Amino acid sequence: MNRHHLPTLLLLMLLAFGCSRQPSLNVQQPASDNVTDSLSFSLEGDSTVYGLACDGCTDTILVFLPIDSTNSDPDTFYILNATKQHRIYGHPNIGDLVAVLRDSTSHNVAQMVVDLEDLCHTWYYQVAPTFRHHAAISADDQQRLLKALPDSVRDSLLAPREYGLTLNHDHTATPHGQYRHSIDEKSPVVYPAPHRYRQWRLYNGNLLLTQTAIDSTGQLRTVGTDTAQILLLRHDTLTLRFGDNDIKGYYGKPEKEKEQ
Repeated sequence: MNRHHLPTLLLLMLLAFGCSRQPSLNVQQPASDNVTDSLSFSLEGDSTVYGLACDGCTDTILVFLPIDSTNSDPDTFYILNATKQHRIYGHPNIGDLVAVLRDSTSHNVAQMVVDLEDLCHTWYYQVAPTFRHHAAISADDQQRLLKALPDSVRDSLLAPREYGLTLNHDHTATPHGQYRHSIDEKSPVVYPAPHRYRQWRLYNGNLLLTQTAIDSTGQLRTVGTDTAQILLLRHDTLTLRFGDNDIKGYYGKPEKEKEQ
């Protein structure tokens, strides 16, 4: 490529960047607040049970009323080992819906506890862009072009975007942050597309996030399911591990900030 054309190309890139627009998050409310039906069945081989945290919970025991129980008396799970191993995710309060992973050998021992009131929120995360590859520009010329950009311009081009993912109580999921592809094609940078998770489920201690799509016949089909391990869950913080080393952090927002 002729180096004399670099300033012209730079100007075109900046003009294209100025025409691009940031996406707005359209956070929707959960589809349903009635979770009994969606939790009344379990996946084959899953040891997760669901119920309400009752009065008397401590760091060593979880007083637990199963949602599918006809008995008015709650059960008691011993959670001392789970507490020591930091496998109590969230902070169960009286009346909270919780998921318990039962120990395979002791029916009244919990390996893991997840407070679903803390998990079922809209979680936000940021993604960083990369510069778009242009077939007409060699890799060396592109590197020289990028180095010639002022720091302020480079920082503007590489500004992170915020995406979101709502985990609803009825096991549906809603992705946020999609942007119009036709507009982004004009930008000199490329942002990763958000995962289109539409369903979630706990399965033997893991969080399953399922992507779905409508096929040519109009039927909803499963595209794929990602498996994540919960590393940390607080009312405003969620950390997941995908695979061996892909750790992703999510953050919550106060209600007033989400409405803006």
